[in-house]
Amino acid sequence: MLSKNTRNLLSIFKKTFIVIGLIIVALLTLVIWFFWNDATSEKYEITIDDSKIPLFEEVALDFKHQYNGDKSLPIAPAALIDINNDNVDEVFFGGGMHQEDAIFAYRNNKFVDISSEVNLPKKGNTVTTVGLVSADFDNNGFTDILLGREDGLTIYYNTDGKFTAKKIDTPINEKSTPAGLTVGDIDKDGDLDIFMSTYIKKELMEGQTIFEDYTYGSTSELLLNNGDDTFKSITKSAGLDYIHNTFQGVLVDIDNDSWLDLIVVHDTGEARTYKNNGDLTYTMKPNPLTKKFAYPMGLAVGDYNNDGLVDFMFSNTGSTLPRALAKGDIKDASLFNEKWILFRNDGDFQFTDTAKETKIADYEFSWGCTFADMNNDGLQDLMVAENYVDLAPNKLFRLKSRFLVQKEDGTFAPTEEKSGVVNPHYAITSLVSDFNNDGYLDMIWVNIDTPSLAYINKGGTNNYLQVDLGESVNVQGARVTVTTPTKKLTEWLVTGEGLASDQTALLQFGLGKESSVSNIKIRLANDKVISVDNPEINTIIDLKAEVEKQNATLETPKEDIQQD
Repeated sequence: MLSKNTRNLLSIFKKTFIVIGLIIVALLTLVIWFFWNDATSEKYEITIDDSKIPLFEEVALDFKHQYNGDKSLPIAPAALIDINNDNVDEVFFGGGMHQEDAIFAYRNNKFVDISSEVNLPKKGNTVTTVGLVSADFDNNGFTDILLGREDGLTIYYNTDGKFTAKKIDTPINEKSTPAGLTVGDIDKDGDLDIFMSTYIKKELMEGQTIFEDYTYGSTSELLLNNGDDTFKSITKSAGLDYIHNTFQGVLVDIDNDSWLDLIVVHDTGEARTYKNNGDLTYTMKPNPLTKKFAYPMGLAVGDYNNDGLVDFMFSNTGSTLPRALAKGDIKDASLFNEKWILFRNDGDFQFTDTAKETKIADYEFSWGCTFADMNNDGLQDLMVAENYVDLAPNKLFRLKSRFLVQKEDGTFAPTEEKSGVVNPHYAITSLVSDFNNDGYLDMIWVNIDTPSLAYINKGGTNNYLQVDLGESVNVQGARVTVTTPTKKLTEWLVTGEGLASDQTALLQFGLGKESSVSNIKIRLANDKVISVDNPEINTIIDLKAEVEKQNATLETPKEDIQQD
């Protein structure tokens, strides 16, 4: 028989194990409740009139991305490209390491694979497509595709709707993988230059919450076109040399001086805003995230408040990860911002974070984000992709991916359930384009390791105007202003919005109940201006021929640019 002392010790051990077990169960219950609550709760008490909510119908799209979690970055790129110049976009999906890329066209109320029709080159099963943009690199009037993979950059040249591949000798160090791409003529010499964001190779990753180790990460590159679609790195001489993991950047004229500036989102870091000095150098300008820390990954570009200045929204880890965990190695926690971020451009490289007042700051873990007017009321709405393929809780609790409609007071209301676009998969970004030519933007959720989802907008009674400039060198970064009797609406044709992907080049302007447009003004990258008076509404204004002829006015004086 056991002694009394032994029985007492066993009793103590038993009670201790029970207590420990109860603590573990309680902690697990708390963790499960935390992630369940994050996935199911609404972050704001905000309502919107049903008449403002765009409604969608899902249509067939048979593309399921295949993700290699051991060797590839957790991104799946896609791009919209008008292959045959018929004003309707096709959709390019980047394939996983053991999966070919694919191109789909919208036909007979569904998306069909046309990869063989367009002679889409095979990439093989040794590389992953991780970044895409479309642009006309050879100025032949057909839009090409620039692709980033582990082995560098490749251009798929488009001739009469058929593709041929050309590898680019890409200056990239051994630890970097290309990620997001953006193009534009940064020196106004008539050819397209490239900013290539890069991320450290998957096998070299040491963690995902490393902020203050300034030797950890990769180096993005600014690639200057030599004039023959060969490129040289001017990263250091341009003032852009910086070691940090980066998903994407966008070339766009931030201060309306006609030069393409640069905004770059550094994961586990800051968003940087650089002014183009006009001499192949850039100067970093401070913003609300300068010398602070966040997880800016996705980037939306647009004029959400219709003041003629380009604004930026950044995704972040949001409410999904506990702050104590998400801040990683940051010593001063007051410098960490886990919330969604919205830079209102106040002019002259001055920005204000308005995410709180517009009611978007407190949402969940997010990836790519896109500004677009989905109900044609003249206000930019916001689509934000959610769910992380490598985050264990998202295996159990899927976020919805947010579809946020902007109200007249400047706040954003979630309508993904009523709109019918809840996304149960691992989303990377949304793509928006008018696939059925009804004047309303349709949408695709681009998903990683899960099927992508396509939706056709059921439309409404608001008026609209669409502007097609093509994708030649001088329209990359072009600023388009539509003037009606009561308002001005501004859009920029940029590459790289979303996350490692590319949006449509067909610029959409929702007019609401406005019945006329007095003027369209396009300022091209080469400082030329195209002006169209009294265009017909509810149509596509096709200006590709005008751009090609450069049938434009002389350069607008700089003192007038800020007032456009």
